[in-house]
Amino acid sequence: MIVLIILIVALIACVLFLYFYRRRDKATGHTPYIEALIALLENKESLAMKKFKEAVAIDSDLVDAYIRLGDLYRKKGDTDRAIQIHQSLTVRPTLKKHEEKRVYLALVQDMLETSRLNKATSFLKEIIKIDKKDKHAWEMILTIYEDMANYGDCIALYEEGGANLKDDQRHAFYYASLADVRLQNIKGKDPEAEKAVLGLLKRALKIYPNSFSASCQFASYYEQQGNLKKAKEYYHKIMTQHPDRAFLVVSKFEKVYFELGLFDEIIPIYEKIFHKNPKNFSVAFALADLYEKKNDLIGAKEIYSKLIDIFPNSALPRLRLLKTNIKDKSLKEKLIEIEETVAHGNYCCEKCGFNIDAFVLLCPRCHAPESFLPCL
Repeated sequence: MIVLIILIVALIACVLFLYFYRRRDKATGHTPYIEALIALLENKESLAMKKFKEAVAIDSDLVDAYIRLGDLYRKKGDTDRAIQIHQSLTVRPTLKKHEEKRVYLALVQDMLETSRLNKATSFLKEIIKIDKKDKHAWEMILTIYEDMANYGDCIALYEEGGANLKDDQRHAFYYASLADVRLQNIKGKDPEAEKAVLGLLKRALKIYPNSFSASCQFASYYEQQGNLKKAKEYYHKIMTQHPDRAFLVVSKFEKVYFELGLFDEIIPIYEKIFHKNPKNFSVAFALADLYEKKNDLIGAKEIYSKLIDIFPNSALPRLRLLKTNIKDKSLKEKLIEIEETVAHGNYCCEKCGFNIDAFVLLCPRCHAPESFLPCL
């Protein structure tokens, strides 16, 4: 009986030993993975790569370790190896949905690194198949299409995305941009093509009645067609609804009004805008310039003085004020030369603060539409 009890105790002890030994061995197998994560936190990427390799050699089910290892290869410039690692994970049938999404997102980054934009969008669409509510994936595809100026694809995706993508200004911007591309591609007289372009612009304004891009396109189109009354309508809309961006159309606005014999109406329009918003530099400057042309130097000086107070870092109003106080013709000409030199400034995205020296309608950094204003 005692021998039987001893045998049973020994058997139980053996089972417990094997159980706990295997558990300890498995924990040891995960140790390199933990060490790799710590190395990443400490920016020791070479050590992290070494430990991730050890981890997956011990446990091939560590999907996160594979993804991170591939990411490190990409970061070191070995994108082919990164793609190989990430793509090998896509054939695993046991991946959970959140793991699948991470794998495809890693492949997206691999493809963007190698400028394979079409491949990147195809992997992003795989993410959407897994999770139609993944807003980040929808927005990444749009960003790629925007970079490629594929505005037709932007529109199709935007309208497919539904609730995931709801920004009427951006939606209208796509229609106006597509209209601009198609208008530039029209050769000679093509009434049907022009009709289609106008349809796109009308659609843009229907989506977002305050679309700056669409209004600019309409104004420019009608001016080129010689329909100055319609051009005036849209230029006036821009000046009153988008006064902060009036600097883009001031000269065209004045030209159309002059050709229509309505030049005297400009000053009251400018005065109304300026009184409503004295910080509107371009309208104020244009108004002061007209005062000078009408020989109303007192009115011009008053505006230049206000602009100096509001924009102390801007040299233009100081130069203009100085010029109004000088009678010497040659000296005035020198000041005009200086003014022309400093007049060309930079533009700043009001969303992210990105600076550029040539105006564009879409921010290259944050992709905000119609976001640039002059840096003053």
